[in-house]
Amino acid sequence: MRHVFLIGLSGSGKSTVGRLLAQRLGRPLLDVDALIEQEYGERIPAIFARHGEEYFRTLEARMLAHAVQQPDDAIIVTGGGIVVRPENRALMARHGVRVFLHVDPQESLARLQAQHRREQQQGQTLEIRPLLSGADPLANLQRMLAAREAWYREAELTCLTQGKQVKQVAGEIIVMLEDLTSQEQVAPIVRHVHVGTGYDTVVEWGGLQRLGTYLKQLQLPPRVFIVTDSNIHDIYIPALLPQLTAAGFEPHVYTIPAGEGSKSQQQLSAIYDWLLEQHAERREALVALGGGVVGDLVGYAAATYLRGVPLIQVPTSLLAQVDSAIGGKTGINHPRGKNLIGAFYHPRLVLADPATLLSLPERSRTEGWAEIVKYGIILDAELFALLEAHADTLRDFSRPPVALLCQIIARCIDLKVMIIEEDEREQGRRAILNYGHTFGHALENVSGYGEWLHGEAVSLGMVVAAMLAREAGLFGEQDVLRQNRLLAALGLPITYRGSVYGRDILAAMQLDKKVVGKQVRWIMPKQIGEVVITPLPDESVEHIIATFMGEK
Repeated sequence: MRHVFLIGLSGSGKSTVGRLLAQRLGRPLLDVDALIEQEYGERIPAIFARHGEEYFRTLEARMLAHAVQQPDDAIIVTGGGIVVRPENRALMARHGVRVFLHVDPQESLARLQAQHRREQQQGQTLEIRPLLSGADPLANLQRMLAAREAWYREAELTCLTQGKQVKQVAGEIIVMLEDLTSQEQVAPIVRHVHVGTGYDTVVEWGGLQRLGTYLKQLQLPPRVFIVTDSNIHDIYIPALLPQLTAAGFEPHVYTIPAGEGSKSQQQLSAIYDWLLEQHAERREALVALGGGVVGDLVGYAAATYLRGVPLIQVPTSLLAQVDSAIGGKTGINHPRGKNLIGAFYHPRLVLADPATLLSLPERSRTEGWAEIVKYGIILDAELFALLEAHADTLRDFSRPPVALLCQIIARCIDLKVMIIEEDEREQGRRAILNYGHTFGHALENVSGYGEWLHGEAVSLGMVVAAMLAREAGLFGEQDVLRQNRLLAALGLPITYRGSVYGRDILAAMQLDKKVVGKQVRWIMPKQIGEVVITPLPDESVEHIIATFMGEK
């Protein structure tokens, strides 16, 4: 029997995560505390108060021994103190896999207090909880964690729950469990980029846990300067800092507000100020840990601080892993347009860990598929067909196909690298990578950064570009339908709903970087896997955009 035992402090989310795991994996759910209450007819706090902890621990051990006899592999939720007795630890180790849900005591207390308030509002009979009683409940939890942490860490798997939604935690655990039982180990996929002095891109599931090893291979000075955002910080930084310290590094962290608004001169100046306060030196590396906003902003800071310091890209979003972290484009937005200020500056390493996608909200992950569909349209009909075949699995993501996902990300990186090796500074063919971006960037700018995520705007931009190509007699109706069906199947928008006017889009497009002689050069598909770059008559563009936006 291979049960899954969830262990950890009270407030780590064991019960909630357990219910979702049981549902997704189709396994029975057993909650040791609930079984005790059902068997003895009293709530846990009452048993503690009436009989003492030692009595309760005996009941707990007896109920755990009963639970492991369940004939089907079960999700077994345990109490926070289950690990106190060695016989319980041994029993769990023999009969299954232990998953330690790690949470900071402060967040654990906040969750317990919120649960207490909900029960009070619902009119439930409240009992005195030992954890919440006393003058300093936080100190109680901190002492418990200190006393039990070594036992918790005997677990085969550890999942950080800090700052994560329940769905994200359950998704991570499912992948961890599948990794334990899978016979197929997905090896890192490395693509060397032959630009400048050259650098490696690495796609490795769980690779973030080996960042220290990769940095050591680059022979960097000990001090490293990590810039991340407010969404990412609590998810990865607590585990990353000890790892880097153990590898001999001295990490320093700066956090920017999450969102497109941070890709600004103001945040760039704030990073300069921080680096100067730290007396950061020219050989010391800047690490961009986050999505496209972090990568672009930190990349530009690295390109310009002291006229250039080593840059490490660690993209944590799908969009950044397949596109923005690759190729050396860095920059910030200007109030009049997206990415108008920047520089070409290549990193020393790109480390893409697809496991980080498990921590993304669904909308943020979904937008990344737009850039992947783009690669299929402009360069790779086989990739497009692969996406069509697996669209449902890729969109659902409740049980992500690890090998397939790594393969898709690595293929996109390879396609982009082939283009930039041929045309590093976008003087020619590299412009095809902007398929869907002419309209998309204009929409982002006119509607105000943040209303549409970048990938969502690019998806709409590809729909417009396909309409223009069909109107020009370049792209067949069936291919237009295939593109739009795939975008929709992956959860991306293909119709416009909003208050922006077509004339504002047209005006914004005149600031596009692909404008030559005041004419926008459009990337137009001829067939899936092949595009051309061409200007189009103003009347055709105006007509198609007005039609798409519901103005005709």
